[in-house]
Amino acid sequence: MEKHVHIPHALLTNEQLLFNIMDQLFDIVFLMKVEEGPRFRYEHVSPAALHLASLTEKDIGKCIEDIYDHHVANYLNEQYTKAWKTKSLVTFRARMNVKGMRFAESTLIPILNEKNEVTHIVACTREITDILQKEEQLEEAQQLIDSLFTHSQEAFILFDLFGRIIRVNQEVERLFELQKNEIVGKTLSEVIPTYRENIEQTLARLAEGKPLHAIRLTMKTKNNDNIYVSVNASPLLDKNGNIIAGFASLLNITDLIQTQKQLKQSEKLHRHIVETFPEAIIIRTGDKITYANSIALRMFKASTLDDLKNRPIQQWINTVQQPTIAETIPVQIAVLPFPYEKERTELIWIKPIEPMVTNQTEEAYTERNEFVEKLTDLLFTHEGVAILLVDVYQFKFINSFLGYENGNELLKQIGIRLKRTVDSHTLWTRISGDQFAIALSYERQSEVEQLANTVKETLQEPYTIGDQSIRIGIHIGISYAYDAQLCAETLMNNAEKALYFAKMEGTNVIKPYEPHMSNVFTRKMQLESALSSTVENEELFLLYQPKVNIHARSFSVEALVRWKHPQFGFVSPAEFIPMAEETNAIYDIGKWVLRQSCRDLAFLRQNVAECMKVAINLSAKQFLDEHLVEDIQHILQEEGCDASCFIFEITETTIIKNPEQVVKTLERLKNFGFSIAVDDFGVSYSSLEYLNRFPIDEVKIDRSFIQNMTNNEKSKEIVSAIISLAHNLHLTVTAEGVETEQQAQFLIEKQCEQLQGFYFSRPVSLEQLPNTIVSLQNIMKSPT
Repeated sequence: MEKHVHIPHALLTNEQLLFNIMDQLFDIVFLMKVEEGPRFRYEHVSPAALHLASLTEKDIGKCIEDIYDHHVANYLNEQYTKAWKTKSLVTFRARMNVKGMRFAESTLIPILNEKNEVTHIVACTREITDILQKEEQLEEAQQLIDSLFTHSQEAFILFDLFGRIIRVNQEVERLFELQKNEIVGKTLSEVIPTYRENIEQTLARLAEGKPLHAIRLTMKTKNNDNIYVSVNASPLLDKNGNIIAGFASLLNITDLIQTQKQLKQSEKLHRHIVETFPEAIIIRTGDKITYANSIALRMFKASTLDDLKNRPIQQWINTVQQPTIAETIPVQIAVLPFPYEKERTELIWIKPIEPMVTNQTEEAYTERNEFVEKLTDLLFTHEGVAILLVDVYQFKFINSFLGYENGNELLKQIGIRLKRTVDSHTLWTRISGDQFAIALSYERQSEVEQLANTVKETLQEPYTIGDQSIRIGIHIGISYAYDAQLCAETLMNNAEKALYFAKMEGTNVIKPYEPHMSNVFTRKMQLESALSSTVENEELFLLYQPKVNIHARSFSVEALVRWKHPQFGFVSPAEFIPMAEETNAIYDIGKWVLRQSCRDLAFLRQNVAECMKVAINLSAKQFLDEHLVEDIQHILQEEGCDASCFIFEITETTIIKNPEQVVKTLERLKNFGFSIAVDDFGVSYSSLEYLNRFPIDEVKIDRSFIQNMTNNEKSKEIVSAIISLAHNLHLTVTAEGVETEQQAQFLIEKQCEQLQGFYFSRPVSLEQLPNTIVSLQNIMKSPT
C-alpha cells in the first residue's frame, strides 16, 4: 500500500530549520534535487554525518552516479526513481558505504511543488546494525523455541497468568490424549480439573515470581488410564522484568514410578521374609548395627531400630560371659558376609539355645525409612494426605526423673493410646525417642484437625507409672501433601518445622505447617549468632504484666524480657529463650533482666507502691551455674535493692533436671529473703512430691488448663484440685492466662489468690504500668 506525503514546497524556504529538526531524528539527512532524466543531485547532507555515507563536502552538488560505482549508483537511483514516480514514501535497507558490516534504513520523502511535481526528495537514514542483530537473535530464539516445542520429549505448556493455555507441543497432545484444539484456549483447571486448587496456588506463586520444581501429579488420560507426571513451572518476564506468562514442562514418569513400585514390592517381599523369619537377624556394616528385625528388637529389649542403629554389636553380644551384665541368654550365631557397602557387611543370624520368653503385647514400631516408604505409597494412591508429628514435652527430663525403665513404660503407654485412637487404615509409628508420626488420608481437612485434637486430649489423660500418677504435655506439628509437592520426605520435614513452631508457642499446642516456616533453620542460625550481643547492643527491653490479688486487693508484676532484632523485628521469647539456653547466652540475659528490674523498682516505688513484688523467671540452665546466688547478691548490692521485693519463678523442668542441686540453691535464695514460685504447674510430669520437699511459696497454674476450663469439665476439676492441694500445703496460687470474665469468676469462687492474664492487662511498658495499676484499682473498687 503506497503512502503519499505532501510536503509543501514552501517549507524549503526555511531549509536550515528543516535540517535542524531532522538531524535530531535521524543519523543522516540528504536533500536531493530532482533533475531531468531523472537524475538526483546532492544539495544538502548533514555535515556531521558525511563520513557515514562516504561523502565529502566536495561531493555536494554532484549526482549519485558521479560519486558511487555503477552497482551502488544503480541501486540508489532505482529507489529514488520509485519515489519520484509514485510520489510516495519509499523505505529500503542497504549496507552502508563504510568499512565493516554496517546497515542502514532509509526513507525517501518526495517534495511536491504547486503543480504537483516532485522537485526534491528528502532521504532520512538511520543506522540499524544493532536492530538487525537483535532481529536475527530474536529469530534464532524463536527458531530455537519452535525446535524445542517440536522435538522435545517433554510436554510444554505456555499459559497466561489466568491459567489460559496459549501454546502446547505435540507431547502435550500425546500425554493427555487430546487434540491441540481441545487444549489451547482452555484453562489449566479445565484440562486438569483434579488439581484445580493446586493450580490456583501455583498461578499465585508464579505471579509473585516464584518457580516450582519437580511437583509430582497423578492424572487420568482421556481413556481413564493413570499417568504420573513430574512438573516444573516458571514465570516468564518481559524486557522490563514484568511477569507476563507462565511456562510448564511436564515429564511422563509413569514407567519410572511403575519400576520403583516393582522394586518396592520386591524389597517389601524380602523385608517381609526377614521380618517374619522366626529367628533374630541383624545386619552389621563395619562394627555398627544397620538393621535388626522385630525378633532381634525384642531380644535386645529395644522399641525401635533407632535404639540399636549405629551402635557396636559388642554392646549386646559377647563371646565371653561378662559378670557385670545383669541378664544374659546363650545363643547360636551364624555370619554371612555379602557385598553391599564399601565397608564389610554381614548378615548375622542369632538363635537362642533355649526358647526366649517375650511379651507378645509389646509394640514393635516401624522404622523411619519403612514409614516413609509406606507414606510414599499413600501419596500415590490418595489426593489428601497429612502427617501429624507428636512430641512429648520435656521427655528427657521426665526420663531422668522417673528413670529410664519408667520412661520407656510411659512411651509404651503412649503407643497403646495412639493405637486405640487411630483407625486401622491410618499409619503410625514411633520415629525417635519421644516422637510419634501419624499419616492419614482424608476427604476434608477438618478430619485432620479433629484427629489432632483427639490425640492431644487422649495423651493428656493421667498415666500410672510405677506408683505415681503423672500428666504430660505434648506438641503436634501438621503438614499436608499439597505443601510438600507430594514428596514424603518433604512432608516429614514440613511437619518437623511445624512442630518447632508449636514448641515456641507454649505447651499442648497444635500447629499446621505454613510456607514461611521453610526458612526456620536459616533464621534460627542467624538469631543464635546474634544472641550473644543482645545486651551489648541494647536490643533487650522489659514489659510488665500485673498479677491481681483479688482477696488482698493488691498487685505484683511479672518482668517479661523481649528482644527487638534489627533485621527480624520482635522475636518471641518462646523462640529465643531456648536458643539462649543452648548457646549459654541465657547467663548474660538473666543478669541483665535482674539488673534492669532493680533499676525499674526505683520508678515503681515513686509511682506505684513502696515495695511492689517483681517476679523474674529463672531457667533450668541458670540453675546449673554454681555462681548463680553470688551473682544475684552482687547485682542487688550494686543496685541497692531488697531481696524481699523479688519472686523467682522456676519451672517443673528446672526441678527435675537436678533436684539435689536445685533444692540447695532454692534454700540459699529463701534464706536471703527471696520468694519462690513454680511456673507452668501441671504441664510436665506433675508429680506433687516436690511441693512438700522444696522451699516453695507459690504455684502458678499453667495457662492451658485455664483456657480449657470453658468447654472442658476435666480442666475445671484439675484446677480445683491444684488450688485445694496448694492451700493444704499453705501455698499461694496464681492462675495465668486468664482471658475471660467467666474464667476469672470461677477462679475467685475457688479461692485462687492471684489472677494474671489479658482479661486484666496485657504486658505493658514500665511507663504505662502506673496508669494500668490505677485502672485495675478502680475496677476492684467498683461494686461487682
